[in-house]
Amino acid sequence: MKKTLRYILTTLIGLFLLWLVFKNTDYKELLNAIKKCDPLWFLLCLLTIIASFFTRVFRWHFIVNTEENVSFRHLFTSTQIGFLANFILPGRLGEGIRAGMLTKFTKIPLSKSLTYVVIDRVFDLIGLLFILIFALMGFRPKEDIPLPPEILSITIPADIISKTAFITLLALFFFLFFAISFYLYSSRLTEQISKGERFLGEKITSFIKKIATNIKEAISIIKNGKGIIFSTFFSCLTWMLFWASYVCLLKGYNLNFPWYTPPVCITMLSILISIPGAPGFIGQFHAGILAGLILTIPDIDLNIARAIAILAHGANFITVTLVGIICLFIESNLLNEKGR
Repeated sequence: MKKTLRYILTTLIGLFLLWLVFKNTDYKELLNAIKKCDPLWFLLCLLTIIASFFTRVFRWHFIVNTEENVSFRHLFTSTQIGFLANFILPGRLGEGIRAGMLTKFTKIPLSKSLTYVVIDRVFDLIGLLFILIFALMGFRPKEDIPLPPEILSITIPADIISKTAFITLLALFFFLFFAISFYLYSSRLTEQISKGERFLGEKITSFIKKIATNIKEAISIIKNGKGIIFSTFFSCLTWMLFWASYVCLLKGYNLNFPWYTPPVCITMLSILISIPGAPGFIGQFHAGILAGLILTIPDIDLNIARAIAILAHGANFITVTLVGIICLFIESNLLNEKGR
């Protein structure tokens, strides 16, 4: 019941944002605006997104293979199947499915796979922080910015990007503190768990100790300089490819835009998709892109801005869905062959 209510609530949030973006829209003009995009630039946008799939998996490769020996194929397919789930299921269930797929393909314990996913998300935040720094360098409004009344009669705080950067940095600090503390004191933790065996029972105690050991092994990347450097590099490269994908869409409309428009769009998008929403980030995605465009290109035609938001979401949806289905097909066929 709670899950159903949560699903309904998050879907309503996405639909409300979608309504805000497209209220008072002349859909004939919007369709014409979508058609104006240069197809070559849109194709380049698709290619940059696909390239980001590979750089993201290279990042995960240097995290997972600090302790394991997992093939690039299994890392790629588990990641893309997880992303596909994120686009069609509510509540970001894709991250758990991604860990489950890795466990299914490699027999790595689920607790360990989940830890690898969490660490990957942390390095993802490092890449986002990299983008936020650029957004802060270029976009520094001296006062709050009002949105057009056709969208919503509210103002965007001038310090929204700096606050986002601070929260991201704080999250990274807390994870690093936890990871180092857990790594250094996990032996004491297992000792304390062993003392509680009389109350918990042998099976439960053994299970908890096993999970603690798995987590310690998974976060051993903190003592691997090469893993940290390459994971950070590929994380930043992944976010730079996202940047490039927005440049392609803006170029597709031959717009004059400041260099910091893409990182501001990414920032606004990251803020909105961080809250629970509808499957496929419907509404959140469109509102984030639209807000970034309005903030950095105040005189932009709203139908062009809406068209860019639709195409940006569509480009991600098409690539994630297509590649995810292909990965599902490949892995299901291989698993069926093994089962014969």
